[in-house]
Amino acid sequence: MSELFNKERQIDRERLAGAIIIMSLLVIFLSMLSIRYLDVKISNIEVVDGDLYTVVTDNGPINVDKSEILRIEKTYTKASITGTPVELDKIYTTQGFIYFSSLDSFYKIGQQLIKSVDNEKKPVWILSDKTTITDATPNELQNANLKLIQPFSYAIGTPSNLISIVFTLIFLQYLAFAFGGIALFVLIFPLKIDSAKHTVSSVQQDSEFCSTDEHIGAVAK
Repeated sequence: MSELFNKERQIDRERLAGAIIIMSLLVIFLSMLSIRYLDVKISNIEVVDGDLYTVVTDNGPINVDKSEILRIEKTYTKASITGTPVELDKIYTTQGFIYFSSLDSFYKIGQQLIKSVDNEKKPVWILSDKTTITDATPNELQNANLKLIQPFSYAIGTPSNLISIVFTLIFLQYLAFAFGGIALFVLIFPLKIDSAKHTVSSVQQDSEFCSTDEHIGAVAK
């Protein structure tokens, strides 16, 4: 009876964990589609005057001054077809982030915008005067800067009434990843424990059976 009850509990646990995983995947998929739909594309970057640049987006032009830049991230990848290296640049500003690659037609102007504040071509550049901490390590400065740019982690040109929706979708993604990971852990890990217990019990039964046979054989002699 107890074995049947344990088996039913195991099936219920598997069904519950499986349902949570499916729901998490569904939330992740829908949130990714929604964020992609709300994403604002950049069609061009133009120099206006000196340190002032105009970022042309799907929702109209936006002026960006170099003093508004908070963080620059540079990463490198390879194009899937040609295999040539591609540079991906992400510029965080007080109006949202600007994202472009070396394949874009406005790449040179984007590089000009980056060089206006970063002449050393660092993989990660941060606005140090807004993240200065006394005797801070580089990692502490990076973490302070990440907290600083967090409120601006949306594509430049995103309407103000949609910014909260974007952050809600990102939060739902993280939540779905967390619940899905926990459900996957609960689904897999206890099964190993159950199988280990089953193996131990089987060995104990076999040893008991063998000792009983030896005992019977000794009595027969």
